[in-house]
Amino acid sequence: MLAERSTLTRGQIIEDALAHGRSLAWQEKWIAGVQAGIEDADRGEFATDEEIATVLNKYSQA
Repeated sequence: MLAERSTLTRGQIIEDALAHGRSLAWQEKWIAGVQAGIEDADRGEFATDEEIATVLNKYSQA
């Protein structure tokens, strides 16, 4: 359940979804992505400086 994996209560999650136009499915996917990132970081898996520069350059040239 989404509330069990978040610091927000069930009501706060629903309020946030309504206020920002995000579905509960979107929030579930976002929390799963954050959790995956934390797990990667715990294993010491980080983006290299070159990978970060590539992403930043990709979006700054828009």
